[in-house]
Amino acid sequence: MAWLRRRNKSIVVGQHRAARVAYCQGVKRKHQATLERWAYVDGTTYYLDKSAAEHEHTVRRSLGCHVWRKSDNTDALFADCVGPSGYNKAQGHPVRVWGMLAAGVLHVHVLDEGEVMDRTIYVDLIEDKFDDWRLNCDFLVCDYEGCLRTPEALHALNRCGLKLVDEYPKVSQDFNAIENAWNILRERLDETCPVELEPRDAFVRRLRTAVRWANTQRSEQLWYLSTNQKERAADCLSSNPPGARTKW
Repeated sequence: MAWLRRRNKSIVVGQHRAARVAYCQGVKRKHQATLERWAYVDGTTYYLDKSAAEHEHTVRRSLGCHVWRKSDNTDALFADCVGPSGYNKAQGHPVRVWGMLAAGVLHVHVLDEGEVMDRTIYVDLIEDKFDDWRLNCDFLVCDYEGCLRTPEALHALNRCGLKLVDEYPKVSQDFNAIENAWNILRERLDETCPVELEPRDAFVRRLRTAVRWANTQRSEQLWYLSTNQKERAADCLSSNPPGARTKW
């Protein structure tokens, strides 16, 4: 039995390809100084285990995609090496987090227990946090959840000095740099995963510690992610040379 990694490749349906190409061509024409004033916002969800048995699987999964080698130089058995899928949707207690990556700095806000992002919470978040979070940025990249683009949200963004990147295409999470920052944060949370079952308040403290760690120990990487839109655009366009059929 072999366990293989899925290829790191995206699928984009046809109706969005032209908009993605147009966006990338526009990015290539922008000055780098302009792109360095882009901030990125999005949310993510963590799921806290409900039982000690579930937490044992989480601890095992946090070891990563590696196999343990036994003292006789043979591989350990499946049960000693890997846990369940890392895809924990609808499993455990959700901790919903929203954040912004701006000028290489990651900022986060943890929603109250039971809260789900909606237009009211998002406007409050803009008014309470974004002016401090955005640093020297004045353009904002965000996806197309309905609550992020309401008239109230756009008005609140304007009041704090942020304007949406209008040409940002749909179904393009690969251009939203905060998605990569979430990956850095998840890796750190895996590294610091406690042995015992963790309550919500302890997890939130560990999450905030992980954010501080990322902003100090991974500062160069976060800056690179915040400023590499031209490289992201080039990667997209390389899959769509003029006159060629797309490879998505």
